[in-house]
Amino acid sequence: MKKYIFAITALTFLWVGCKPEIKGDLGDVTNKEIGMSGTWELQHFYIQDPNSPILEQRDFTNYYVVDGVEPMRVNLDAATHTYDVSINVGKNFLGDSGTWHLDDVMAPSFLYLENLNDTITIALGSMVNVNSEEMNLNIEKKCSSGFKNVIYKFNFNRVQ
Repeated sequence: MKKYIFAITALTFLWVGCKPEIKGDLGDVTNKEIGMSGTWELQHFYIQDPNSPILEQRDFTNYYVVDGVEPMRVNLDAATHTYDVSINVGKNFLGDSGTWHLDDVMAPSFLYLENLNDTITIALGSMVNVNSEEMNLNIEKKCSSGFKNVIYKFNFNRVQ
């Protein structure tokens, strides 16, 4: 029995001791508000049922992106923390204009859009920085009991 314990201990030390050392630097942590600043144009819109066992997601892009019509655009200004939305087709879930902020400027999870009537909480579907060309936003709608019943997924591309 002692031989097995010794062999397992030796293998454990060998396995732990043989891990490669981490080399290099990941770079500086950047302010994500500055990275999100700019004009974003809607490319895709999906609706997901979070209660489906297969997490079914349906593409409703055709309701927002129509040939010959400028798609929804969101302009985020990091200097003034203001935003505005221009939309010609589809439902505007984001409000017309107001102020915006992130829950954490270095490692955000949520974007908050505030206007005169409401505060809209939006989950970030991807991390956005100055070099990002894509921004994914998810709006989760819940019942009064807090039960999630639908997720609206917006995929934007940077225009400016």
